[in-house]
This record gives sequence, C-alpha cells and structure tokens, in this order.
Amino acid sequence: MGDSFSMAVIGDKRLSKNGLIKAHWRTSKARTKIARKNAKEMATKTRPKDWVTLESAQVDIVHRYARTPLDYDGLACMAASSIDGLVDAGILRDDNPKVIARYNLGHQKVATVPESCIFITVSPVR
Repeated sequence: MGDSFSMAVIGDKRLSKNGLIKAHWRTSKARTKIARKNAKEMATKTRPKDWVTLESAQVDIVHRYARTPLDYDGLACMAASSIDGLVDAGILRDDNPKVIARYNLGHQKVATVPESCIFITVSPVR
C-alpha cells in the first residue's frame, strides 16, 4: 500500500467563504455537490488498488496560486467538498477530528494561472 494519497483539484472561488456568503443556498448546494462528486470520481480512479481506508490521518492542503493567495478560511471552505469526496471514495473513514488528527493549510506560488490548483495530500498518522 502507498503511504499517502494526493490529488489536485481546480478550486471554485464560489465555494470559498466569501463566495458562499454572496451566493443563494440553492446555487451553493449544487456547486458543492458537483465538487464532491468530481473529487470522489478522481480519487476512486487514481487511488492504489490496495488502499486501506485511513482511520487516523493528516490532511495537507496547498493552494498553488499564480496571482493572489486565498486566505486560510477561504481555502478551507473551498477544499471541504473535496475532502467529503475523499470520504465518499474510501480514502478517509470520516472527516471529523477523530479521523483527521492533523490539518495543515499552505500556499505555493506557481508561474502561470493554468498551474493553479488546490493540492490535497492525505497521509496516515501512526
């Protein structure tokens, strides 16, 4: 089994904290559902065959940005639906604090806008 699982998702700024405040709940719900479904499909297709669902994990979320980095609470909101997708795909047992023992947020500058993404890494905590 691989020691960790990583995937990159394209962040939807409409799912950030500020985007959720401005949007109607019905619009936000639909966008969240799509982001969760996309993360589940990507994780299901790319996870190792011998992957065992983690009972205790560290989640590292890195915003790779070209122009302006997101603030940390906006980044956490944007990544939340993708984390739910990882739970749906069996990468994590749940997304509560008993399972996610460590949660780290960070930023990394990239050269061009097409390189921008949210990079999520899930590692076991022993």
